[in-house]
Amino acid sequence: MGEHTTFGDLIRQERVRADLGLREAARRLGISASYLSRLEAGEFRPPSGALLLRISHLYGSDIKKLMDLASDRAAEVMAADTTVAPAVQAFYRLAHDQPPEIQELMLSRALEVLDMPEHQKKQILNQVRAMLSRSRGWDLPRSAAGDDGLLAIDIAPRFLCRETIRSLANVVLHSVCGVDIPVPIPLETVIHRWDRNITLVVHDEIEGGRLRDGSPAVLGLSRWSRDGRRRELVVHEELFEAKDTATRRRANFTIAHELFHCVEHLPLVQARHPDAALARSPAFVSLAPELAGTQWFRRARQPKKLSTREDWREWQANTFAAELLMPADVVKEAFKELFGLPQLVAEGVGLGEFADAAARASTGLGETKSLVDRFDVNPQAMAIRLMALDLVKACEKGEPG
Repeated sequence: MGEHTTFGDLIRQERVRADLGLREAARRLGISASYLSRLEAGEFRPPSGALLLRISHLYGSDIKKLMDLASDRAAEVMAADTTVAPAVQAFYRLAHDQPPEIQELMLSRALEVLDMPEHQKKQILNQVRAMLSRSRGWDLPRSAAGDDGLLAIDIAPRFLCRETIRSLANVVLHSVCGVDIPVPIPLETVIHRWDRNITLVVHDEIEGGRLRDGSPAVLGLSRWSRDGRRRELVVHEELFEAKDTATRRRANFTIAHELFHCVEHLPLVQARHPDAALARSPAFVSLAPELAGTQWFRRARQPKKLSTREDWREWQANTFAAELLMPADVVKEAFKELFGLPQLVAEGVGLGEFADAAARASTGLGETKSLVDRFDVNPQAMAIRLMALDLVKACEKGEPG
C-alpha cells in the first residue's frame, strides 16, 4: 500500500482493501457514514481505542499501525466533537461573510464574557484562528488570480456525444465488474476500484447553504482534497444516509453524476494549473451573468444546443450517470425479460405517462421486479431512459398499436 502520511489515509486504504463501502463499513462499526468519511478525510481527530479495535478487526488491519498513526497526529480541537460545536457553528453563520479581522474581533469579544482563565481564552482563540485559516485555504497552494476552478471560463469541456459517453461508462463498468454487470450497480465498489485517487466524502454541510424549506441547496459536488493529491466526490449526509427509497435512489444518481465530474472535468483544471491544488473549488459555481447567454459551441444538425460550458458539463454528467446506472444492453435485456417484447407502443396515452407506467410495472407475483426496483433508480429516471433507448414509443396516427 505504500507509505501512509495520515491516519485518514490509512483507514481509507484499509477499508478499500477490505472491499467495503462507506455505508457497509459504517454500519458494521456502529457509526455514521458521515463520521467515517470525515475521519478518512482528516477532518476529525482519530477515535478512541475501542473504535480503533473495531476498525482493526473489521478491516483485518494491524492495530499497532493504527494506534501509532492515531497518536502521531497532533491533538486539535474539532468543532464537531467538542462542547464548543454549537457556538462555532453559530459563529460561522454570522461571520462567514466578514473579513478575517472582523471575525477574530467578534470571537475575542465573545470570549471576554466567559468565566475562564485568560490563558484558556487565548488557547481557544488560537485554535479557532487556525481552523478559520484552514477553511479559507491559507495553507493551500494558490491558484491563478481570477480562477473559478472547475467552471473557469477558459477551460472548455471536451465535445462528447451520447455514444462516446456511453462507451466511457461501459469501459468503467466492464473494467470493474467484468462481463456480467450486476444490477443495481455497486457504486462505491465502482468508484474505489476504478480510480483510487477519488475519495467518496459524506458531509453534513456543503457550500451553498439551504433552501427556504430547510433542504440542502447543494446535494453533491466534486473538488480537490486540501493537499491536492486526491479528487473528492462529496455527497450531502441527508442524501447519502436517507432511509426512504426515493432519496436513496436520488443519492445514487448524484454520486454517479459527480463521479463524471471527478473523472472527466477536474483533470482539465489540473492540466491548466498543474502546480496548484485548486482545492475546494466546487462544481456548481455559476458563470458571470454577462457570459451566461454567450453561445460557445454549436454543431450542425446537433439537436442539443446548450449555450454555456456549465450547461455542457452538467449534460455530460447527467448522461454519464444514466449510462452508468442503467447500462443500455442490460436495460434492454431486462425490459424484454419483463414484457416479452423488445418494444412497447403507447396507444391512447401520453408517451411520458406510458413510460412511467412501464418503469414501475412488475409481474405482480414477486417473481420479477420492476425496472425501477431492479436498477434501484427513481421512476422518472427510468422512464426517461426507456424513451431515450426507444424501448417505448408513441403510436403514430394511422399506425396499428
